[in-house]
Amino acid sequence: SSLSGSSLPASGARPRSHDPVEARFLTTRCKMAGRPLSGALKKQMQKATLKHTDMDKEMKNEVMDIISGSIDKFAGAEGINFEAAARLIKDTLDKQYGFNWHCAIGMGFSFDVTAQNGTLLYCFYMVDNAILVFKC
Repeated sequence: SSLSGSSLPASGARPRSHDPVEARFLTTRCKMAGRPLSGALKKQMQKATLKHTDMDKEMKNEVMDIISGSIDKFAGAEGINFEAAARLIKDTLDKQYGFNWHCAIGMGFSFDVTAQNGTLLYCFYMVDNAILVFKC
């Protein structure tokens, strides 16, 4: 039995909204949930988000492209092979900018490093994967 004056149906189900704005929002949200992600949105999700760098603009762009390509190369259905991606990033930077580059990839880490001026970059890729590269 239901309580008199209550907006809850006897079954205990959530009442439907009588607000037309909320109803339109719920309808739109439900329609969007079934749609595949657009190519532009997928592309933006696969861009690295820069947190800090002291590199010049050209070097920063090249290093971020190297990071994105390396992680994409080692991303599979079972996840990302961080070790292989970090090795590829380090080796590529060693060849392109000289030796002694370091790369750390992971989730939930902090750092305090001493690096050569103009060689430090800290970014996030695929939302929660932190990448640190520097030369010393």
